[in-house]
Amino acid sequence: MPPPVAVSSFTIPSIHDDTPLECRIYHPAKFPANHGSGETVWRKKAAIIAHPYGPLGGSYDDPVVQSAVTEILKHGFVVGTFNFRGAGSSKGNTSWTAKPELADYISFVGFFVQYISRLRPPWIHHAFEKSQPAILTTVPLSPIQTAVTYPSHAHVDGAHKRMILILGGYSYGSLITTHLPPTEAIISHFSSVVKGTAEAEIRLRATHLSTKWNAEVQCHPYRGRSLAAHDEPRPGSHSIVVGGEESEPGTRRASRDSRGSFDIVRRSLDRSRSQLRPGRHSSESKAPPVSETVEVVDLVPPVTFYLLISPLLPPISKFATMFSKPIPFHGKTRDGGRSTTSSASLEADHNVQRCPTLAVYGDRDFFTSPKRLRKWAEQMTDAADSSFVAREIHGAGHFWHEEGVDGQMRSRIRDWVVDITGSPVPHDKH
Repeated sequence: MPPPVAVSSFTIPSIHDDTPLECRIYHPAKFPANHGSGETVWRKKAAIIAHPYGPLGGSYDDPVVQSAVTEILKHGFVVGTFNFRGAGSSKGNTSWTAKPELADYISFVGFFVQYISRLRPPWIHHAFEKSQPAILTTVPLSPIQTAVTYPSHAHVDGAHKRMILILGGYSYGSLITTHLPPTEAIISHFSSVVKGTAEAEIRLRATHLSTKWNAEVQCHPYRGRSLAAHDEPRPGSHSIVVGGEESEPGTRRASRDSRGSFDIVRRSLDRSRSQLRPGRHSSESKAPPVSETVEVVDLVPPVTFYLLISPLLPPISKFATMFSKPIPFHGKTRDGGRSTTSSASLEADHNVQRCPTLAVYGDRDFFTSPKRLRKWAEQMTDAADSSFVAREIHGAGHFWHEEGVDGQMRSRIRDWVVDITGSPVPHDKH
């Protein structure tokens, strides 16, 4: 089966240290409507699949990641993938603590929720045009001018319209997934950002790509899945390739110097260097920096689910991450205050206990013994108020190379997605 074709390939900076991360977005062939509210709306459905360990060849091109992406796309989800630092063509190097990689995942979640919230499929355009001015039909690829105001479609009314968000990963990617802070904390972190920071750059990129797609499908409503010039893009090609930065020249600042960044000591190296440059006036060097806050975007938190493929358990998980203590992630409360959430701890089972979760693994996984996986799955399933589901595939190893096991894994994912969304089972032509 050929791999899915991405709508766009681009980069975003990590909120950890501005390291550029490779990202892709995949759109479904159709955007199914939700008629539960008496009106035709798109129930926003999004999923992120993180890849296995980079130093062992893991990237978003991994066959298991691609299989999961292909299956979830069939259910009307927009799917996003990204390369952790040091993987693929993402910059930087894989860390020994996985704290930077956790920030990488948080960065993409922040981007993706903003992007999905602004998407309007073609049939939504027609209803919107009756009461709203037409949006721009052409949008320059880069850069976005921060003064431009795009129409906002981020508000969500009613539980039936809340975004469905699957946070998933395979192997090492699933381990990072289990250490993510609550989705509410991630969204609040990106709700009010300072101009020039990585968070602001991420929001600009989300606005840019979603506005570009909205404008294109308004002109060509039958080309909603891709922005390619041809209806059938070549395998491996990408409709939009975006690099560089969205911010206006001279406005970007390093994440390490931005208040409210992810567990980073605030530094003043840039300010110190500017003071040492010849020809600089002392009064200029002492001027306090001006922090311009970008427009606040208050999004309704999505309904979050977790998908863990070949999850890693101790002791191998400790060697892969070496998490030693909780990582404080600073989000924002609804009233603008600051809240601190321990996003990573020695035991990362809280997320998968409080949210509906599927863990799918093989009984020949040599990274974590089947006995240990079964015991863990039983404990998670028996926990109070647990929505945890485990599916063991006979004959499957960690890399899913055995004959027929990939199809079984996709079948378990399909059944679970149908169960959590209530969507009909799509017809599989393959």
